[in-house]
Amino acid sequence: MGLTDLNFLLVSNRMIRAYNKKYLHHNYSTDVIAFETGDILVSSEMAKKQAREEGHSFLTEMKILMIHGMLHLVGYRDKNKKDKEKMWKKTYELLALTRRVK
Repeated sequence: MGLTDLNFLLVSNRMIRAYNKKYLHHNYSTDVIAFETGDILVSSEMAKKQAREEGHSFLTEMKILMIHGMLHLVGYRDKNKKDKEKMWKKTYELLALTRRVK
């Protein structure tokens, strides 16, 4: 792929829904969308909601979503149960590494 830059953009549900519809043809909001250009859109509203639901901090949820977006860029998919399990396992492995960095 030759990707050298990553750009994380915090956006509203309204904006991520518009991108989801335009580029992925899904007419709903989502938490994260990754583009091959290295641009990763993260819905701050979804991140806040999911953090509350999961009982962890907004920062932890942001890390999860950023990792999720980066995994998509290196080829991970989450369209079926097996792929989702593999992706979530890798997400939490990488999340654990962020907790060791001070």
